[in-house]
Amino acid sequence: MAQLTISDAARVAGVSRVTLHRYIKAGKLSRTPDGLIDTAEFLRIGLVLHPDTLQQPVTVQRPVTPPATPPITADPPTLERLIEVLQRELDDARAREQAAREREAMLLQMLQQVQQQNQRLLEAPRSVPTPSAPAPLGRSPDETAHPSRVVSPVSAPFPTRGAARQRILALLREYPEGLTATELRVFLRADRSLSDTCAGMLRDGLLRRVGRGRYGIA
Repeated sequence: MAQLTISDAARVAGVSRVTLHRYIKAGKLSRTPDGLIDTAEFLRIGLVLHPDTLQQPVTVQRPVTPPATPPITADPPTLERLIEVLQRELDDARAREQAAREREAMLLQMLQQVQQQNQRLLEAPRSVPTPSAPAPLGRSPDETAHPSRVVSPVSAPFPTRGAARQRILALLREYPEGLTATELRVFLRADRSLSDTCAGMLRDGLLRRVGRGRYGIA
């Protein structure tokens, strides 16, 4: 980028030197260690360059490190090309910003869909659990209510995965203290272990651990 003295910079930007000093003091413009002003600073703060003013001699200093763009001379065609390059870079930056916004909107839409699916699963019709058998005479309610002490009924084929989850959730609502996978199998008369099903519901956020090996509704 071209680096100009205060006088040249004021002439190119069409403002007074006092105005440039005020911008520098306020931090609106920055200067190089050599006290020069880069022409890119004018575009950054919205000042309009006046190439016709550059017909007068202008002091231009090139940085030691070769810039990514070709060296800038003080002739108007070069400055016009500089403006075109900066405009393209600005358009590219705006395009990247727009792409980032579109990706953010897509991710937000996906999150909303997952939340809606989870809500539909929780609001799906639930089967009413089979009432437990009455307590035998001579036993305390604690002994008969604990499913580990209930005689396991005859096993029956278990429903599909979705229906199984619904029945597990419905049963756990009756036991806020939680049940183990074995106790759930006894109550639901399942013909197989429910450990994998409970573990999957735990990963999906439908269940939580309420004790050693016990599950409750999340």
